[in-house]
Amino acid sequence: MKHQNVFWGTILISSGLFLLLDRLGYCDFDWWAVGKLWPFLLILWGVSILPVQGFIKLLLALVIIVLSVFMYARYADAPRESGAYYHYRHDDEDDGEDTYSNQEFREIYNDSILKASLSMDAAAGIYKLNGTTGELIFAENKGNNTRFDFKVQELNNEAKITLKQRSDIQVGKNKGSRFDLMLNPNPVWSFDFDIGAAEFDFNFSDFKVEKIDIDGGAASIKVTLGELFKETHISIDAGASSINVTIPEGAGCKIEGSSVLSSRNLDGFEKMSKGHYQTANFETASQKIYIRMDAAVSSFTVKRR
Repeated sequence: MKHQNVFWGTILISSGLFLLLDRLGYCDFDWWAVGKLWPFLLILWGVSILPVQGFIKLLLALVIIVLSVFMYARYADAPRESGAYYHYRHDDEDDGEDTYSNQEFREIYNDSILKASLSMDAAAGIYKLNGTTGELIFAENKGNNTRFDFKVQELNNEAKITLKQRSDIQVGKNKGSRFDLMLNPNPVWSFDFDIGAAEFDFNFSDFKVEKIDIDGGAASIKVTLGELFKETHISIDAGASSINVTIPEGAGCKIEGSSVLSSRNLDGFEKMSKGHYQTANFETASQKIYIRMDAAVSSFTVKRR
């Protein structure tokens, strides 16, 4: 019997057993981390053709496997960055050279994730939440002079997603920028948005939302909440913005904060004191929404549907 056949037969059988256990749900492999280990295959191949005795090959193979398991653990626990992007340059008659970016971001959903957070730092452009996905996140960024850094960190049963715009903003060149986002509906979500002169339209009706923080400049902000989570806290700090929040008809809602030279349209709210409004059913409602609002020269509307 050839030692080389035994060597590779053992490797193939072991790999097949790991794949079978993963498919049957007895273990959960991070395939992104597994893909980083391909150099070990070259090393194993080299070991298999060394002109040494079979037990030495087996010993070397065991050492390599132990090292690969150690490296797998490091890759699986480490934060990762992903998102391929493409750049196209074209001549502009007035300003010379522009850059067009087309990025795609995605992360596989792990069903052990119970909570997730999205932190997004963005400036000009159109940002829209387009519903649900089977992945943890799927997003596309298209536009002039806009690129994002994307990072996902997983710890225990929580996932933290960070999207940060790293391109310089140039007046008049970011109008066509568009960011479309889809999220997994299973985790309880928290959001932190830092946006500039943007059009922001996020419908969270299909998501369990615990917290939303929005720090906006001269923006158009539309937020819609559903009925899937019992208590949601919203904080909005905005400049010259148009802000529209839509909440479920049966939810109890309390609004607190300050505004300067702002118009208010608070459907179904009673004024309790200066800067304090709430719905008549707030104390008895099973779903409660708390809104903290600080705005200057803005229009602020809350609708109940």
